[in-house]
Amino acid sequence: MKKKMKQKKKMRVMRLTIALFVCFSVSSSSSRDFEKNKDRPNNNNGIKHRISLQHVSRTADEENDLFDRLHRVHEHVKARRPREEVAVGLQNIKNTQYVGRVGIGTPPQYLDVIFDTGSSNLWVTSCLCDSDACQLHACFDSSSSSSYKEVGYDVEVKFGTGNIEGFISQDTFSLGPLKIRGQNFGEITVENGDVFHTARFSGIMGLAFPSLSAYDFTPVFDNIMAQDLLAEPMFSFYFSKLPVQESALFFGAPDPSFYVGNITWVPVAKQFYWETRLEDIELDGVRQHFCDNYENGCKIVFDTGTSLITGPYSNIGTLLDKFHIDPDCTNLNNLPKLTFIVGGTPFHLEPEDYVMQSNTESTGLKHCKPGFMPLDVPPPRGPLWILGDLFMRKFYCIFDRANNRIGLAYARHDPALAEIESVVSSSRKDKKEMTMSEKIAREMNLLRGPPV
Repeated sequence: MKKKMKQKKKMRVMRLTIALFVCFSVSSSSSRDFEKNKDRPNNNNGIKHRISLQHVSRTADEENDLFDRLHRVHEHVKARRPREEVAVGLQNIKNTQYVGRVGIGTPPQYLDVIFDTGSSNLWVTSCLCDSDACQLHACFDSSSSSSYKEVGYDVEVKFGTGNIEGFISQDTFSLGPLKIRGQNFGEITVENGDVFHTARFSGIMGLAFPSLSAYDFTPVFDNIMAQDLLAEPMFSFYFSKLPVQESALFFGAPDPSFYVGNITWVPVAKQFYWETRLEDIELDGVRQHFCDNYENGCKIVFDTGTSLITGPYSNIGTLLDKFHIDPDCTNLNNLPKLTFIVGGTPFHLEPEDYVMQSNTESTGLKHCKPGFMPLDVPPPRGPLWILGDLFMRKFYCIFDRANNRIGLAYARHDPALAEIESVVSSSRKDKKEMTMSEKIAREMNLLRGPPV
């Protein structure tokens, strides 16, 4: 590994040397030509500087050598300029999952995955899987990829209600126009567990830090950075509140058309999860003092792989006791404003933000439940709060790997779409959405394995 790193470093130095050499040569020529022509009248139709090569005399070999060097520099610059700001559309599945399409292999085979900031590994369903759950999803067929490589060792992850098994593979990974070469991933051949029968995805792409990665995987985004595919090593999420509204994951600089106001930046406390510090929680402006016993405040994690908001049992119990959410949704207007104070900035959730609403299938009446779930994470990783999709629908969330920080701003939502959604909702039957959402929230955490 050290030898490879030295080779890579040497190659980078060689490339830089070539670039500097050519740049110096061109700059010198430009300087000489400018001095030679500085007193001549300007007949260039507004072009102030033009490098003339008419007096340069070179042999054919010299010309070929120059062309070759310039070509190499051009290719080097071009290779460093994909630098695209890529947007991946996400499908909102009942406000519990947001899935987007990726490609694996050559030519790409397209699969829907969850982009998960709470894990670091990439795994997808293999076409070699004969589990019942595998038949319900798209799968990856390694025999149809010309760039596929077998890595050669097995993986197994056990969770509360089942397990997944498979092996490690390597192939080209595609995110829109981005091509990530040599990406390792888990090719899953066994899927046991109820969650796979209900899930609308074929895998998970982790976006947390490499220290969280199992089996010495290099996470996808770290390979994106290593291959210099983005001008800015950042990504951000916009989660819609309504299925009729587009959601998106942006790679590169944040898109200001999807948020309003200023961005609040907070440092990552530890490069493992996307974790920072929660100063406190307020109800209608009254502090709850949940974080008083911690020197630097509560630990809080921004996790797109969790549907709800989770916190310690005792704190969630206190909140629920104070909310008193009526199952028939009659007291929504009387519920308090919930505020998370992060980086000295209050981030407000109104009752319609933190209460999950659905229509009961048998009666057609509205049904309300809190979007919270108690979860005790043991030390040293816990105790901690997890802000999942429910929180992120209200806020545009930016993850900056260059500066190891998290940015938060209020998401821009179109109120007019609510009327469209109400019409759509009235014409479809509810499929026990609440039960499903709670189950997915629990299972998604289990799929990633317990915090280390």
